[in-house]
Amino acid sequence: MDVEELKKYLKVDGDDLDVILTGYQLAAEEYLKNAGVAINYASPLYKIVVTMVVGTILENPSLLAGGGNIGSLNISLNSLIAQLRLSQVTA
Repeated sequence: MDVEELKKYLKVDGDDLDVILTGYQLAAEEYLKNAGVAINYASPLYKIVVTMVVGTILENPSLLAGGGNIGSLNISLNSLIAQLRLSQVTA
């Protein structure tokens, strides 16, 4: 997913946040990888999960600080991650 597509999903205008969004996207991909999910932008579900993580971090950058806990985003995100993991097993 390129930064322009990510900005469309997140309704972000301008280029001021491009570097930040790219960094958050890399963090989201790493988080998913550590959760057992391979990078797969062909999957619409994967794109949505990355977008949810990036959007949440954008609104709450303290999640990346030592005291933050990105793993506690919410139950629906954890459900989506579980679905992504299961889809890899059955694929």
